[in-house]
Amino acid sequence: MSLRHFLAPTLAGGMMVSVLFAQETKPKTASKEEEGRYRSALLFANVVELIRDDYLQPEKTDYDQLTYSALRGLLSSLDPHSQFLDPENYAMIRTETEGQFGGLGISVGMVDNQLTVNVPIQGGPAFRAGLMPGDRIFKIDGKGIQKLTMTEAIRKLRGRPGSTVTLTLFRPTEGRTWEVPLVREVIQVPTLADVGLLPAGLTGGEKIGYLRITQFGEKTAAEFDQAMDRLGKEGAVALVMDLRDNPGGLVDSAVELVSRFVPPRTLVTATVGRQGAAARSEYLAEGTARRVQWPTVVLVNGNSASAAEIVAGALQDLGRAVVVGELTFGKGSVQTVQAISAPVTPAVGVRLTTAHYTTPSGRKIHGVGIQPDITARMTSAEEKALYESRSPGLRKSGQATAEVVDEPLERAVDVLRGWKVVARRTAPAR
Repeated sequence: MSLRHFLAPTLAGGMMVSVLFAQETKPKTASKEEEGRYRSALLFANVVELIRDDYLQPEKTDYDQLTYSALRGLLSSLDPHSQFLDPENYAMIRTETEGQFGGLGISVGMVDNQLTVNVPIQGGPAFRAGLMPGDRIFKIDGKGIQKLTMTEAIRKLRGRPGSTVTLTLFRPTEGRTWEVPLVREVIQVPTLADVGLLPAGLTGGEKIGYLRITQFGEKTAAEFDQAMDRLGKEGAVALVMDLRDNPGGLVDSAVELVSRFVPPRTLVTATVGRQGAAARSEYLAEGTARRVQWPTVVLVNGNSASAAEIVAGALQDLGRAVVVGELTFGKGSVQTVQAISAPVTPAVGVRLTTAHYTTPSGRKIHGVGIQPDITARMTSAEEKALYESRSPGLRKSGQATAEVVDEPLERAVDVLRGWKVVARRTAPAR
């Protein structure tokens, strides 16, 4: 018996739930899975009909809208990244051109059920205005967003380049609430920053190169090559690669970067789905003209996520870098967007978590994070001072006045100086 046959009496009659369950009979030969599917579909149909019959405001009982609301709750109950895509959201995902939207330059997520700034992208409007990781967004243009999904809130943050949006924010570390108007821009920000030799006073005269990757985009590998050329010309013989506050980005870009450190066809990361090994996909290093031979330290913190964790975990597993800092965020799941195969117009879809990433040795990243080889932490005040030192807007306004104490960077330099000492002392023996 088909699902339509099961539901027809309910949809046509609009009877009470108790009567319906008493009257309906399930197939005698049905499997447990089929019985579960039957019960679930019948329960949903009965509740929808009860709402349509008795709810006080009939204008809110459209079949499509009730179904969409139920599916939003269903998908969001699975994990923070799965979601139902109604026609508007599904069309937006299908037609959106990467990097060509008007936005504020922030990565956001849900923390304690509140929309929270993960990382402002360096150079973007939010960064220039002084927004920091951990800031909570309570209102957009004066309207509360508690009832919005994260996707709906993000859609309100985006808009026509040149248009203004006002955010109401709360900073837990300071206990203050404030409003800030921001002008949307087309977000096309270089993914590398602060390339150069570290100060001789910090390195004891050793020429140690430094670069910070703010996110992983299509041009990251090319920008990395240019940065390494520059550092090489300046005499660098070791490297600190800073992935702190890097929210991730394109996995293919992360694989490209790791390819600069390891031989071709080396396993960089893998995805494992519900069927385990049968659903495993591998990402292998590409052949590149550049092979980085310098001793390397990767800096991470609790805001290093996704593609940044893939890079740190791969270089750690493959023995190509020492990881220094704090346990990373632990975002290593794979979401796929799938159209719903049903007679629905306009089209709808779902974004569903279908797999998780592992490091080359098979370590799971999602919900676990990458544990550094050397733990080095910063206080909230030190993190704030470091962040403000990078913000030209705060420097110009005189707000960024605290001295920057960067213990993770100091530990990275210690590692690389020790590495050089060992290399010098063992060179004659070779």
